[in-house]
Amino acid sequence: MFMQRNVAYLLLIIMLGLIALGLVMLTSTSAMLAPLDMSGVYSNLRKQCVWLFLGGIACVVLSRYDYQKLLRFAPWIVGVSAVLLILCLIPHVGVRVNGSPRWLRLAGWTYQPSELAKLALIIFLSWWMGKNQRHAREFTRGFFWPIACTVPLLLLVAKQQDLGTTLIMLGIMVVIMFCAGVRLVYLLPVPIVGVLGILLSSLFIPQRLARWTAFLHPELHKDDTGYQQWQALIALGSGGLSGLGLGNSRQKMYYLPEVNTDFVFPIIGEELGLWVTLAIVLAFLILTLCGGWITLHSPDSAGVLLGTGITVMIALQAMMNLAVVTSLMPCKGLPLPFISYGGSNLLTCLAAIGILFNLHRQGVYQTQRAPALAPQPYSVRM
Repeated sequence: MFMQRNVAYLLLIIMLGLIALGLVMLTSTSAMLAPLDMSGVYSNLRKQCVWLFLGGIACVVLSRYDYQKLLRFAPWIVGVSAVLLILCLIPHVGVRVNGSPRWLRLAGWTYQPSELAKLALIIFLSWWMGKNQRHAREFTRGFFWPIACTVPLLLLVAKQQDLGTTLIMLGIMVVIMFCAGVRLVYLLPVPIVGVLGILLSSLFIPQRLARWTAFLHPELHKDDTGYQQWQALIALGSGGLSGLGLGNSRQKMYYLPEVNTDFVFPIIGEELGLWVTLAIVLAFLILTLCGGWITLHSPDSAGVLLGTGITVMIALQAMMNLAVVTSLMPCKGLPLPFISYGGSNLLTCLAAIGILFNLHRQGVYQTQRAPALAPQPYSVRM
Protein backbone atom coordinates (compact mmCIF):
# COMPACT_ATOMS: atom_id res chain seq x y z
CA MET A 1 0.00 0.00 0.00
CA PHE A 2 2.75 2.44 0.96
CA MET A 3 4.87 1.53 -2.06
CA GLN A 4 1.94 1.87 -4.45
CA ARG A 5 1.27 5.44 -3.37
CA ASN A 6 4.82 6.66 -2.81
CA VAL A 7 7.13 4.77 -5.17
CA ALA A 8 7.13 7.65 -7.67
CA TYR A 9 7.92 10.18 -4.92
CA LEU A 10 10.73 7.97 -3.65
CA LEU A 11 12.11 7.67 -7.18
CA LEU A 12 11.93 11.46 -7.59
CA ILE A 13 13.70 12.10 -4.28
CA ILE A 14 16.51 9.67 -5.14
CA MET A 15 16.97 11.20 -8.57
CA LEU A 16 17.03 14.79 -7.27
CA GLY A 17 19.43 13.82 -4.49
CA LEU A 18 21.90 12.28 -6.95
CA ILE A 19 21.66 15.31 -9.26
CA ALA A 20 22.22 17.71 -6.36
CA LEU A 21 25.28 15.75 -5.25
CA GLY A 22 26.61 15.84 -8.81
CA LEU A 23 26.24 19.63 -8.96
CA VAL A 24 28.00 20.01 -5.60
CA MET A 25 30.92 17.85 -6.71
CA LEU A 26 31.10 19.66 -10.05
CA THR A 27 31.40 22.92 -8.12
CA SER A 28 34.14 21.37 -5.98
CA THR A 29 36.21 20.31 -8.99
CA SER A 30 35.54 23.34 -11.22
CA ALA A 31 38.14 25.57 -9.56
CA MET A 32 40.91 23.07 -10.32
CA LEU A 33 39.78 22.54 -13.93
CA ALA A 34 39.30 26.24 -14.74
CA PRO A 35 42.87 26.81 -16.08
CA LEU A 36 42.25 24.02 -18.60
CA ASP A 37 38.95 25.52 -19.73
CA MET A 38 39.82 29.23 -19.87
CA SER A 39 36.11 30.13 -20.04
CA GLY A 40 35.40 30.75 -16.38
CA VAL A 41 35.63 28.90 -13.11
CA TYR A 42 32.07 27.63 -13.26
CA SER A 43 31.73 27.15 -17.01
CA ASN A 44 31.07 23.41 -16.68
CA LEU A 45 28.55 24.04 -13.92
CA ARG A 46 26.61 26.48 -16.10
CA LYS A 47 26.59 24.02 -19.00
CA GLN A 48 25.41 21.21 -16.72
CA CYS A 49 22.58 23.40 -15.45
CA VAL A 50 21.47 24.07 -19.03
CA TRP A 51 21.41 20.34 -19.75
CA LEU A 52 19.57 19.81 -16.47
CA PHE A 53 16.93 22.32 -17.56
CA LEU A 54 16.51 20.58 -20.93
CA GLY A 55 16.43 17.18 -19.26
CA GLY A 56 13.84 18.41 -16.76
CA ILE A 57 11.61 19.51 -19.62
CA ALA A 58 12.04 16.12 -21.32
CA CYS A 59 11.27 14.36 -18.03
CA VAL A 60 8.05 16.33 -17.47
CA VAL A 61 6.87 15.99 -21.08
CA LEU A 62 7.48 12.23 -21.24
CA SER A 63 5.84 11.74 -17.84
CA ARG A 64 2.63 13.25 -19.28
CA TYR A 65 2.82 11.93 -22.86
CA ASP A 66 1.28 8.47 -23.25
CA TYR A 67 4.11 5.96 -23.64
CA GLN A 68 1.94 3.86 -25.95
CA LYS A 69 1.89 6.77 -28.40
CA LEU A 70 5.64 7.18 -27.98
CA LEU A 71 6.20 3.55 -28.96
CA ARG A 72 4.56 4.18 -32.32
CA PHE A 73 7.54 6.36 -33.25
CA ALA A 74 10.01 3.58 -32.41
CA PRO A 75 11.19 2.94 -36.02
CA TRP A 76 11.75 6.67 -36.57
CA ILE A 77 13.67 7.02 -33.30
CA VAL A 78 15.96 4.14 -34.29
CA GLY A 79 16.45 5.67 -37.73
CA VAL A 80 17.39 9.08 -36.31
CA SER A 81 19.80 7.42 -33.86
CA ALA A 82 21.48 5.48 -36.66
CA VAL A 83 21.89 8.63 -38.77
CA LEU A 84 23.44 10.54 -35.85
CA LEU A 85 25.83 7.67 -35.15
CA ILE A 86 26.87 7.60 -38.80
CA LEU A 87 27.49 11.36 -38.77
CA CYS A 88 29.95 10.86 -35.91
CA LEU A 89 32.06 8.65 -38.18
CA ILE A 90 32.23 11.15 -41.05
CA PRO A 91 35.50 13.14 -41.06
CA HIS A 92 35.11 16.86 -40.27
CA VAL A 93 31.55 16.22 -39.07
CA GLY A 94 32.05 14.03 -36.02
CA VAL A 95 34.20 15.27 -33.16
CA ARG A 96 37.08 13.08 -32.00
CA VAL A 97 38.11 13.08 -28.34
CA ASN A 98 41.10 10.91 -27.38
CA GLY A 99 40.93 9.32 -30.82
CA SER A 100 37.29 8.20 -30.58
CA PRO A 101 34.66 9.75 -32.92
CA ARG A 102 31.69 9.75 -30.55
CA TRP A 103 30.46 13.36 -30.53
CA LEU A 104 28.66 15.90 -32.68
CA ARG A 105 29.14 19.63 -32.17
CA LEU A 106 26.61 22.37 -32.81
CA ALA A 107 27.14 26.03 -31.84
CA GLY A 108 29.90 25.09 -29.40
CA TRP A 109 27.83 22.39 -27.67
CA THR A 110 28.68 18.70 -28.04
CA TYR A 111 26.29 15.76 -27.96
CA GLN A 112 26.98 12.03 -27.79
CA PRO A 113 24.45 10.17 -29.99
CA SER A 114 25.21 6.79 -28.39
CA GLU A 115 23.20 7.97 -25.36
CA LEU A 116 20.12 8.37 -27.57
CA ALA A 117 20.91 5.01 -29.18
CA LYS A 118 20.51 3.24 -25.81
CA LEU A 119 17.04 4.70 -25.31
CA ALA A 120 16.13 4.08 -28.95
CA LEU A 121 17.08 0.42 -28.55
CA ILE A 122 14.80 0.09 -25.52
CA ILE A 123 11.85 1.82 -27.20
CA PHE A 124 12.15 -0.20 -30.41
CA LEU A 125 12.46 -3.61 -28.74
CA SER A 126 9.56 -2.81 -26.38
CA TRP A 127 7.41 -1.75 -29.33
CA TRP A 128 8.30 -4.75 -31.51
CA MET A 129 8.12 -7.44 -28.83
CA GLY A 130 4.93 -5.97 -27.38
CA LYS A 131 3.27 -5.90 -30.79
CA ASN A 132 4.43 -9.43 -31.64
CA GLN A 133 3.91 -10.97 -28.21
CA ARG A 134 2.11 -14.01 -29.63
CA HIS A 135 5.03 -14.67 -31.98
CA ALA A 136 7.81 -14.21 -29.43
CA ARG A 137 8.84 -17.87 -29.62
CA GLU A 138 9.04 -17.86 -33.40
CA PHE A 139 12.45 -17.50 -35.02
CA THR A 140 11.52 -14.94 -37.66
CA ARG A 141 9.25 -12.45 -35.88
CA GLY A 142 10.39 -13.18 -32.34
CA PHE A 143 14.15 -13.25 -32.86
CA PHE A 144 15.49 -12.53 -36.34
CA TRP A 145 13.81 -9.23 -37.17
CA PRO A 146 14.33 -7.49 -33.80
CA ILE A 147 17.99 -8.56 -33.89
CA ALA A 148 18.40 -7.45 -37.49
CA CYS A 149 16.91 -4.02 -36.76
CA THR A 150 18.91 -3.27 -33.59
CA VAL A 151 22.32 -4.89 -34.11
CA PRO A 152 23.35 -2.12 -36.56
CA LEU A 153 23.10 0.34 -33.66
CA LEU A 154 25.48 -1.80 -31.62
CA LEU A 155 27.91 -2.09 -34.53
CA LEU A 156 27.91 1.67 -35.08
CA VAL A 157 28.60 2.31 -31.39
CA ALA A 158 31.37 -0.31 -31.43
CA LYS A 159 32.82 1.36 -34.53
CA GLN A 160 33.20 4.49 -32.40
CA GLN A 161 35.40 2.40 -30.06
CA ASP A 162 32.80 2.79 -27.30
CA LEU A 163 32.88 -0.83 -26.17
CA GLY A 164 31.43 -0.08 -22.74
CA THR A 165 28.23 1.39 -24.18
CA THR A 166 28.09 -1.48 -26.66
CA LEU A 167 28.21 -3.94 -23.76
CA ILE A 168 25.41 -2.07 -21.97
CA MET A 169 23.24 -2.11 -25.10
CA LEU A 170 23.91 -5.82 -25.54
CA GLY A 171 22.81 -6.46 -21.96
CA ILE A 172 19.63 -4.41 -22.47
CA MET A 173 18.80 -6.30 -25.65
CA VAL A 174 19.24 -9.72 -24.04
CA VAL A 175 17.21 -8.83 -20.94
CA ILE A 176 14.28 -7.35 -22.90
CA MET A 177 14.12 -10.28 -25.31
CA PHE A 178 14.38 -12.76 -22.44
CA CYS A 179 11.50 -11.07 -20.61
CA ALA A 180 9.50 -11.00 -23.84
CA GLY A 181 9.65 -14.80 -24.02
CA VAL A 182 12.15 -15.42 -26.82
CA ARG A 183 13.27 -19.04 -26.86
CA LEU A 184 16.54 -19.54 -25.02
CA VAL A 185 17.95 -21.72 -27.79
CA TYR A 186 17.86 -18.60 -30.02
CA LEU A 187 18.80 -16.07 -27.36
CA LEU A 188 21.70 -17.69 -25.50
CA PRO A 189 24.21 -17.44 -28.39
CA VAL A 190 23.63 -13.66 -28.59
CA PRO A 191 25.38 -12.63 -25.34
CA ILE A 192 28.09 -15.26 -25.83
CA VAL A 193 28.92 -14.11 -29.36
CA GLY A 194 28.52 -10.46 -28.39
CA VAL A 195 30.82 -10.57 -25.35
CA LEU A 196 33.42 -12.64 -27.21
CA GLY A 197 33.28 -10.18 -30.10
CA ILE A 198 33.79 -7.21 -27.77
CA LEU A 199 36.69 -8.94 -26.02
CA LEU A 200 38.39 -9.97 -29.25
CA SER A 201 37.97 -6.54 -30.82
CA SER A 202 39.51 -4.93 -27.74
CA LEU A 203 42.59 -7.10 -28.21
CA PHE A 204 43.20 -5.54 -31.64
CA ILE A 205 42.97 -1.97 -30.32
CA PRO A 206 46.33 -1.14 -28.68
CA GLN A 207 44.79 1.26 -26.15
CA ARG A 208 42.17 -1.30 -25.05
CA LEU A 209 44.76 -4.10 -24.88
CA ALA A 210 46.93 -1.92 -22.62
CA ARG A 211 43.94 -1.43 -20.31
CA TRP A 212 43.46 -5.19 -20.05
CA THR A 213 47.14 -5.62 -19.20
CA ALA A 214 46.95 -2.90 -16.56
CA PHE A 215 43.81 -4.49 -15.08
CA LEU A 216 45.46 -7.90 -14.76
CA HIS A 217 48.73 -6.47 -13.36
CA PRO A 218 47.82 -3.14 -11.71
CA GLU A 219 50.98 -2.71 -9.63
CA LEU A 220 53.21 -3.14 -12.67
CA HIS A 221 51.36 -0.43 -14.63
CA LYS A 222 50.43 2.07 -11.93
CA ASP A 223 52.66 4.70 -13.57
CA ASP A 224 51.37 4.31 -17.15
CA THR A 225 48.19 2.63 -18.42
CA GLY A 226 46.92 1.77 -14.95
CA TYR A 227 47.66 5.21 -13.54
CA GLN A 228 44.04 6.45 -13.50
CA GLN A 229 42.58 3.51 -11.62
CA TRP A 230 45.52 3.44 -9.21
CA GLN A 231 44.98 7.11 -8.34
CA ALA A 232 41.26 6.43 -7.93
CA LEU A 233 42.01 3.80 -5.32
CA ILE A 234 44.31 6.24 -3.54
CA ALA A 235 41.50 8.80 -3.48
CA LEU A 236 39.00 6.32 -2.07
CA GLY A 237 41.47 5.14 0.54
CA SER A 238 42.46 8.67 1.56
CA GLY A 239 38.91 9.65 2.46
CA GLY A 240 38.42 7.04 5.15
CA LEU A 241 35.04 6.92 6.89
CA SER A 242 34.31 10.64 7.16
CA GLY A 243 36.38 12.12 4.31
CA LEU A 244 38.78 15.03 4.15
CA GLY A 245 36.01 17.59 3.87
CA LEU A 246 34.17 19.09 0.91
CA GLY A 247 36.65 20.79 -1.40
CA ASN A 248 39.72 19.33 0.30
CA SER A 249 40.51 16.57 -2.17
CA ARG A 250 44.18 16.23 -3.08
CA GLN A 251 43.72 13.81 -5.99
CA LYS A 252 41.66 16.31 -7.97
CA MET A 253 44.73 18.58 -8.15
CA TYR A 254 45.78 17.04 -11.50
CA TYR A 255 46.68 13.65 -10.01
CA LEU A 256 43.46 11.88 -11.02
CA PRO A 257 42.18 12.59 -14.57
CA GLU A 258 38.48 13.01 -15.37
CA VAL A 259 37.54 13.95 -11.80
CA ASN A 260 34.29 15.59 -12.87
CA THR A 261 33.09 12.95 -15.34
CA ASP A 262 33.89 9.24 -15.23
CA PHE A 263 35.95 9.31 -12.03
CA VAL A 264 33.84 11.58 -9.85
CA PHE A 265 33.00 8.74 -7.44
CA PRO A 266 36.56 8.47 -5.98
CA ILE A 267 36.57 12.23 -5.33
CA ILE A 268 33.26 11.86 -3.48
CA GLY A 269 34.86 9.15 -1.36
CA GLU A 270 37.93 11.28 -0.69
CA GLU A 271 36.04 14.42 0.29
CA LEU A 272 32.88 13.02 1.90
CA GLY A 273 33.98 9.60 3.07
CA LEU A 274 32.92 5.98 2.94
CA TRP A 275 29.44 6.58 4.36
CA VAL A 276 28.46 8.87 1.48
CA THR A 277 29.79 6.44 -1.13
CA LEU A 278 27.77 3.64 0.47
CA ALA A 279 24.74 5.93 0.46
CA ILE A 280 25.21 6.43 -3.29
CA VAL A 281 25.29 2.66 -3.85
CA LEU A 282 22.16 2.33 -1.70
CA ALA A 283 20.49 5.13 -3.68
CA PHE A 284 21.06 3.34 -6.98
CA LEU A 285 19.79 0.11 -5.44
CA ILE A 286 16.59 1.83 -4.28
CA LEU A 287 16.22 3.51 -7.68
CA THR A 288 16.49 0.10 -9.34
CA LEU A 289 13.88 -1.38 -6.98
CA CYS A 290 11.54 1.54 -7.65
CA GLY A 291 11.93 1.04 -11.38
CA GLY A 292 11.25 -2.68 -10.97
CA TRP A 293 8.14 -2.02 -8.88
CA ILE A 294 6.73 0.39 -11.45
CA THR A 295 7.55 -2.05 -14.22
CA LEU A 296 5.71 -4.93 -12.54
CA HIS A 297 2.52 -2.86 -12.46
CA SER A 298 2.60 -1.68 -16.07
CA PRO A 299 -0.73 -2.11 -17.88
CA ASP A 300 0.60 -4.10 -20.86
CA SER A 301 3.54 -6.16 -22.04
CA ALA A 302 5.12 -3.27 -23.96
CA GLY A 303 5.10 -1.21 -20.77
CA VAL A 304 6.73 -4.02 -18.82
CA LEU A 305 9.49 -4.35 -21.41
CA LEU A 306 9.95 -0.58 -21.59
CA GLY A 307 10.30 -0.25 -17.82
CA THR A 308 12.62 -3.25 -17.69
CA GLY A 309 14.93 -1.81 -20.32
CA ILE A 310 15.11 1.61 -18.66
CA THR A 311 15.79 0.14 -15.23
CA VAL A 312 18.49 -2.16 -16.60
CA MET A 313 20.10 0.72 -18.53
CA ILE A 314 20.53 2.94 -15.48
CA ALA A 315 21.45 0.13 -13.08
CA LEU A 316 23.96 -1.49 -15.44
CA GLN A 317 25.69 1.80 -16.25
CA ALA A 318 25.96 2.70 -12.56
CA MET A 319 27.30 -0.75 -11.72
CA MET A 320 29.91 -0.64 -14.48
CA ASN A 321 31.09 2.85 -13.49
CA LEU A 322 31.49 1.81 -9.85
CA ALA A 323 33.29 -1.36 -10.94
CA VAL A 324 35.75 0.61 -13.10
CA VAL A 325 36.67 3.20 -10.45
CA THR A 326 37.21 0.46 -7.85
CA SER A 327 39.37 -1.60 -10.27
CA LEU A 328 36.88 -4.45 -10.55
CA MET A 329 36.79 -3.93 -14.33
CA PRO A 330 39.28 -2.63 -16.90
CA CYS A 331 39.29 1.13 -17.27
CA LYS A 332 36.40 2.36 -19.44
CA GLY A 333 34.89 5.79 -19.91
CA LEU A 334 31.33 5.53 -18.58
CA PRO A 335 29.64 8.36 -16.63
CA LEU A 336 27.90 7.75 -13.32
CA PRO A 337 24.19 8.44 -13.97
CA PHE A 338 22.86 11.78 -12.64
CA ILE A 339 26.20 12.61 -10.94
CA SER A 340 28.93 12.79 -13.58
CA TYR A 341 29.37 15.90 -15.68
CA GLY A 342 27.99 15.33 -19.16
CA GLY A 343 24.83 16.67 -20.74
CA SER A 344 24.12 13.78 -23.11
CA ASN A 345 23.89 11.19 -20.36
CA LEU A 346 21.98 13.48 -18.00
CA LEU A 347 19.42 14.31 -20.68
CA THR A 348 18.93 10.62 -21.54
CA CYS A 349 18.60 9.53 -17.91
CA LEU A 350 16.06 12.26 -17.13
CA ALA A 351 14.04 11.34 -20.21
CA ALA A 352 14.12 7.68 -19.15
CA ILE A 353 12.91 8.55 -15.64
CA GLY A 354 10.10 10.58 -17.22
CA ILE A 355 8.96 7.43 -19.04
CA LEU A 356 9.00 5.54 -15.74
CA PHE A 357 6.78 8.23 -14.20
CA ASN A 358 4.42 7.77 -17.13
CA LEU A 359 4.31 4.03 -16.54
CA HIS A 360 3.51 4.72 -12.89
CA ARG A 361 0.64 7.05 -13.81
CA GLN A 362 -0.92 4.35 -15.99
CA GLY A 363 0.00 1.45 -13.71
CA VAL A 364 -2.55 -1.09 -12.56
CA TYR A 365 -2.51 -1.42 -8.76
CA GLN A 366 -4.68 -3.46 -6.44
CA THR A 367 -6.00 -0.33 -4.72
CA GLN A 368 -7.84 0.68 -7.90
CA ARG A 369 -11.51 -0.26 -7.64
CA ALA A 370 -12.91 0.13 -11.12
CA PRO A 371 -10.48 0.97 -13.90
CA ALA A 372 -11.99 2.57 -16.96
CA LEU A 373 -10.64 -0.16 -19.22
CA ALA A 374 -9.62 -3.58 -17.96
CA PRO A 375 -6.00 -4.30 -18.82
CA GLN A 376 -5.38 -6.90 -21.47
CA PRO A 377 -3.72 -10.08 -20.20
CA TYR A 378 -0.08 -10.48 -21.12
CA SER A 379 2.72 -12.90 -20.42
CA VAL A 380 6.35 -11.97 -19.82
CA ARG A 381 9.23 -13.57 -17.96
CA MET A 382 9.85 -11.58 -14.77
